[in-house]
Amino acid sequence: DLTSQYKMFGMSNPEQVISQFERYAQEGRLEIAEVMSTELAERLLNEKKRDLQKQKYLVKTLRSNASILLKRKKFKLSKNASKMLKKQRKMLNQIAKKNKKDEMFDSNISTIANDGIVLACAEIGLNKLSGALSALNKANKLRPLDPEICILMLEARLSIKGKLNGSKASCKKLIYALESCGPVILQNGNFIFNPDGYVPRDIIQLLSRLRILCDAKNLDINYKQKIIDNMNNINAQISAINEGEQAANERLAKAINSLNPVSDYYSY
Repeated sequence: DLTSQYKMFGMSNPEQVISQFERYAQEGRLEIAEVMSTELAERLLNEKKRDLQKQKYLVKTLRSNASILLKRKKFKLSKNASKMLKKQRKMLNQIAKKNKKDEMFDSNISTIANDGIVLACAEIGLNKLSGALSALNKANKLRPLDPEICILMLEARLSIKGKLNGSKASCKKLIYALESCGPVILQNGNFIFNPDGYVPRDIIQLLSRLRILCDAKNLDINYKQKIIDNMNNINAQISAINEGEQAANERLAKAINSLNPVSDYYSY
């Protein structure tokens, strides 16, 4: 009986429930995570006079719920949760502004861009290309150096239409991201892109997805060549790092060199 389980989960305390279903989701126990997050979202939505803290919990719950439902391939429900999340985020930020509680704002750019990615993936699951591209274009405006978002634009078109004609705008965005998101960084044995303030992206995985896109039907020949040039450049950087000719984290190395401690010390 679920009701008695909820009492056991301490359903009366949203914070506890959230940490519980987030842990279940991480452990891959998606069914129970789905049930708990859906139940909590419904319960909070039914509370007519939510205070700021409850509204914050609701936003957090809907965000997890949308991505849990996506992993469960329940695309329509995931899309609904994403749409509700957008509405409740707006409400949260209005209440926070009114109460001058800046710390309660839901405004982390990477998080909001990721909301767009989750919605887009649900739209792809529903074969809705225009909905997917609309969500991804908004995410791209927030995070223009994230190649993941641009690759998804092309993958959406390929999986729904079977070919890539009409993808010039997405290609331009992808090429800009690939040219600007470097340098390649080696971290904990993985090659990643990690522009300042962005979510790190695994490069080996991105490269294999780019190869599939380059083999797709009707990809504009000029854009295809530019994508291949970028892939060659990325592979060259990986080789240079492996052979010790490029720093594992070029950006960090440059920053440290620019501090030049000797002259600073003597100027005192």
